[in-house]
Amino acid sequence: MRRGLTVVMALLAVASLCGSAAAFSYAEWHYGELLSAGDARSLALGGAGLASADGARGAGLNPALVAKTVGLEIAASAMAVTAEESREAPLYDSFEGVIGYNTYAFNSTLYDRYVGTIAWKAAGEYDWAPAVAIGYHPRLDMSYNYHVQYRDSDTQAEPMDRILYDYWVESDGGVNAFTVTLAHEVVPEVYLGLGVDFLRGQADAEERWVYPEYSEEEDVDSWFSSDDFSGTQFTVGLLVEKLHRVDMAVVYRAGFELAADYSEESTEDETTDGNLTYTYPSAIAVGFEYHPRNEIKTTVSLDIEYTQWSEFEDSLIDDLDLDDTIEYRVGVEHEFFNSSHARFGFLYQPSYMDEETTRAAFCVGLGLDIVGVRLDVGGQLGVREYDVEDGRIRETTTTAMATLTHRF
Repeated sequence: MRRGLTVVMALLAVASLCGSAAAFSYAEWHYGELLSAGDARSLALGGAGLASADGARGAGLNPALVAKTVGLEIAASAMAVTAEESREAPLYDSFEGVIGYNTYAFNSTLYDRYVGTIAWKAAGEYDWAPAVAIGYHPRLDMSYNYHVQYRDSDTQAEPMDRILYDYWVESDGGVNAFTVTLAHEVVPEVYLGLGVDFLRGQADAEERWVYPEYSEEEDVDSWFSSDDFSGTQFTVGLLVEKLHRVDMAVVYRAGFELAADYSEESTEDETTDGNLTYTYPSAIAVGFEYHPRNEIKTTVSLDIEYTQWSEFEDSLIDDLDLDDTIEYRVGVEHEFFNSSHARFGFLYQPSYMDEETTRAAFCVGLGLDIVGVRLDVGGQLGVREYDVEDGRIRETTTTAMATLTHRF
């Protein structure tokens, strides 16, 4: 079926050449970035935590961690993301060699996202019962914003060149997950958990050409709207703490389908309605937590996650040919007096559009106990640049996150 929205086709065409792995960025906004439901502690550890979190904080990382809940726990997280994108065109010498790049567009957008989980484990005579958790978190983010103003350098309109037109791409929405988790300690120091994500959402994309009043051209507006995304995903997790100084976790995330109705209006004012289905891939991850012999209590966390993106399917587009990816997340945590923690981490994230295009992120964070409430804060700086057909793109993603956890 022909896709009428020009920007969708253009972005997918470029994505097939260059790829992207960061949320809120050029190539991945159409299918969305798969977001982790980790907390600020995990963010500071480079996203690691499959074997090292617990209770309500660990529900989105590994359902088996919910089995370590003590009584009633509530965890709430707030996240702010600043996405900066610079578009650069090459500068050539007289021999057609590239001597540098000229920035012709720079965009910076701030997004806010929220995560919440409640976990409960019965004590006493009901200790045999499994722990239960319910939570809410963004699962796929399809937000993206881009603006560039084109000018005629041969015509002066003081103090700058004459404006030809403004071009906008604006996308908003995504898919959220309402999660139910059951977990239990099946034998001493071995935990098993099952999580079910009920997925719901919508997304809208718009492409606009806006001309100044003195122009003879008329404004053009086209849009694509995907309504009522729905689907279900299952996650199975295992945690083993029997090993000497090493804890190990295995998590399997099943593939899932999202179905939705869509409407689109092309630049030719043609309106089309229909149905679409996205089939997202399965993933398997292993996590380790190592406890070295230190006077200062220290843990080292490492997660490795393989996602089979070659399984992905779009019912409206054939032969996407996406790359399978292996993501690495590593972090170090030091515990000081009064249960205070300092954390450092690193994330290596290839793109499923092109596995050679990677995002590197550096992370830091702190953990404090404040009048019975656990406060964790984390920050992440991710950078990446890659070539496109007519230049290159530089992306910088800055993330700040805070998590409050309380046990009743």
